[in-house]
Amino acid sequence: MMRFAACLAVLGSLFALIAARPDAPACITYENLNATLWMQTAVEYKASTTETYRDAQGALLRGLADRHWTAALEQTGDFANLPPAVVLDLDETVLDNSPFEARLVASGAAWSKDSWQTWVNEENATMIPGSMDFLQFARTQHVAPIYITNRACDPTSDADPTVQQLRKLKMPVATGSDWLLCEQPGAGSDKSLRRAEVARHYRILLMFGDQLGDFLGIPKASANLAGREKLFEDHQAMWGGRWFQLPNPTYGSWEGAMGYTVAEKLPYLRK
Repeated sequence: MMRFAACLAVLGSLFALIAARPDAPACITYENLNATLWMQTAVEYKASTTETYRDAQGALLRGLADRHWTAALEQTGDFANLPPAVVLDLDETVLDNSPFEARLVASGAAWSKDSWQTWVNEENATMIPGSMDFLQFARTQHVAPIYITNRACDPTSDADPTVQQLRKLKMPVATGSDWLLCEQPGAGSDKSLRRAEVARHYRILLMFGDQLGDFLGIPKASANLAGREKLFEDHQAMWGGRWFQLPNPTYGSWEGAMGYTVAEKLPYLRK
């Protein structure tokens, strides 16, 4: 009996210690594991991005030959004699940031502005398969590549991590040029004004992105799934001809249209 009482006392002490501890971190659920690994290891991913950029080379030549051709909804007026350009998003369109996503998966950490900036400052992104071949092809045709990104960066500074990253990868860009347009404070993720600015100076032949917003403005009323579907359908003629979508299953505005938690997403599964 004394031994049993002693055991109960020890167990009571352990339970008291456990109760006094701060909450343990949430269990890592690896919700983004397959998506990240697919981008990092699957030849199917490489094939899809390589196909996209390879197909775009023919589209670029068609656009050059037709002076009335533009890929930008924001392009109006007489643009026939403007110098030609292509507009590209950076992250997950030209730059592969999957190691950053892998860190989040492995640690169970949520995305944060600070952790993202730490990754950007490391300048360790690589190129999306097929993107460099396309950029080099565009330059042989005297077409300017213009990068519109929602990164916080300074295109006028040689020391800026994004400028350094592009140079490190030998991507065509010049410090202080109008080839890199960074985050606009107060504009959120919308790129419409920057596309309009590019369209004032260049004839935009093609556009590339991994998000719907890389191609057109998304009104607040259309940010839900039904609204996004309608925007897609309304611009069917542009996809694969003037607009080129890169696959990104790891994050995006499509998530916001449903909700970011598992509980919010599960009802959307088709069974």
